[in-house]
Amino acid sequence: MKNLMIANLSLNKRYSLQKIDTLIKAQIENSLELGWRAKDIILLANFDYRFMGIKSKKIKLNEKCLTGSKMFGLEYLFNNDMIKDKIWAHDLDCWQNVSFECPKFKHVGIACYSNSKYNGGSIFWKKEAKDISDEIIRIITKDKQNKEEPTLNKVLKSKEYKKRVTVVNNTFNVGCSGYVKRWNRSIKPIHVCHFHPYNQTAWETHTLDRNGLDQKGITDRLEALLRKYYPGLATELGENGKIAQKERKEKRLVEEKALL
Repeated sequence: MKNLMIANLSLNKRYSLQKIDTLIKAQIENSLELGWRAKDIILLANFDYRFMGIKSKKIKLNEKCLTGSKMFGLEYLFNNDMIKDKIWAHDLDCWQNVSFECPKFKHVGIACYSNSKYNGGSIFWKKEAKDISDEIIRIITKDKQNKEEPTLNKVLKSKEYKKRVTVVNNTFNVGCSGYVKRWNRSIKPIHVCHFHPYNQTAWETHTLDRNGLDQKGITDRLEALLRKYYPGLATELGENGKIAQKERKEKRLVEEKALL
């Protein structure tokens, strides 16, 4: 399996090198810590980059659909016959939490949010999925879309392609929305935690038990690595976080009593 990350610089300040440099470094070190071989880590970018022996492959990326950068990176790999193995394509704020085996899937493997909507932040691909990738790219490009997930869901759930898609366990993409449902459905420990460290609510959710589950989502190892790259991260819940934790614990207690 290959570990694919895409870094797309644009005029949009949200995607400036200053904003994503730390994400790239933390992702690379995290992957190496978890045993990925350097040759199995693919960093595609529209700029030159090197860190800890990992060098970016400089390619042209779509500057309209920034959230869809992974799709355009895949397009490059497919068109250049570079996919010989399974590909795990994930966002730069989608963190591998523990070592894991590639899940079994047909041609595409993808997790959902807390509902049936597919989450595009962490997807597994096989070389047989080139036509699916091409169709997603075609629609995004034709309609000049600035987000990928509506098209991902449309194509992957379509009559033509849905039988080739496997819904993988939530553990491969646990974000913040619907966190408790996704946590409950997940193989433990969580395999992939999807959040930006400097988003206070997100950090509290994954690390400081904002939802009152009496467990944190990320491992001590990943927490230590993120604290290394993001100094000043909270060590305890803020006031709003404490209120949220208390309310959610009380709500679950009421729900549990109602079932007795």
